[in-house]
Amino acid sequence: MNLKEFLSSIPSYEYRTVFKDALPYLAEEGYFEAIAGGSFEAFHKKIFQLGSYPRGIGLGIAMMAQTNVAGRILKFVSDGFLNENKTPRVFRREETIAIGAKLLKDVSSGKDIISMGVSESGWKGRISNITTKYRIYNNQIILNVSKSFLTNGANCSGFLIVAKSPSETFDVIYVARELYGLELEIFDLEYAKEATHCRLKGNDLSLPLKNLFFFNYQDFAPEIHLSEMLSASALFCGYTNLILKTLLKEKRDSDPRSIGKIIDIQQLLYSKVLDISRQKDQDPNFRMEWVHPYGYETALDLIYSWLTDLVSGVELANMFPDIGLFYSIHPGKTPIYQKNILKKIRSLKGNSIK
Repeated sequence: MNLKEFLSSIPSYEYRTVFKDALPYLAEEGYFEAIAGGSFEAFHKKIFQLGSYPRGIGLGIAMMAQTNVAGRILKFVSDGFLNENKTPRVFRREETIAIGAKLLKDVSSGKDIISMGVSESGWKGRISNITTKYRIYNNQIILNVSKSFLTNGANCSGFLIVAKSPSETFDVIYVARELYGLELEIFDLEYAKEATHCRLKGNDLSLPLKNLFFFNYQDFAPEIHLSEMLSASALFCGYTNLILKTLLKEKRDSDPRSIGKIIDIQQLLYSKVLDISRQKDQDPNFRMEWVHPYGYETALDLIYSWLTDLVSGVELANMFPDIGLFYSIHPGKTPIYQKNILKKIRSLKGNSIK
């Protein structure tokens, strides 16, 4: 049985264990290779394909978080890069690297799930607003955590928690799921429920110094977020393929002009995703901010407007309920989009003056 066949066999009422149960199939078909340093171009071709599979959107969101967010930090740590350049000392460097390497090996082989906690209630997408904090006392990490949105939270073995240090940096702490005093609440989103989520709370949690994983996360937060959105772009393109094929089959009177415009924009966006992915593969110093925005935010709006020329918004949502995921938190409204589009506009103004 392959991944698509497995996903097709799952009862409609089941969703919380889908990602966990799909791990062997995902590993067999190479979905985890990018986590351990493989090709992002190949990964995004798979994510595109996943967009047209049953349960594919939820599974795609789960893979995005595992690869671009938690996986990115685990790869850094496993490679011995803890980003401690601004930190006076690293407490248990070799032990920390060993833990990171073990977790990366398990995640990249489909044997484990690690979730990452950045978001908090009221943080407005800004690292500087994070209130989760830690201090060092008696050779222990003392952590006070309150996280509101951790993807893959239902079945993971542990969490990478971004917390504010006494010196006002934002560092990553590894927290095992079974840590005494950690409160976990699983909740479901309206869309793509296969990507499970949880909230975390805990006061004065005590952890060993070796769990202080990665320093100055704020240096990489924009890059990690934009890498995740690149994967979302590939997933959206794959889902658009499924939507168009279904509409052409079930709505034979669909306006070919609207269909054609959707295909044009979808193919332009997907080719851009693959081009950027190749740049990521070829240049280890490549940064997403160099090319962002690249059209995803605008493509979302255009494609939705043309889809609703073909069917009503209500009918579209009924036929393809997971489409709401892409619009529930529109990437065009995020601070990083506003910042980067303004940079492009200013650059254009400057060039026109010259």
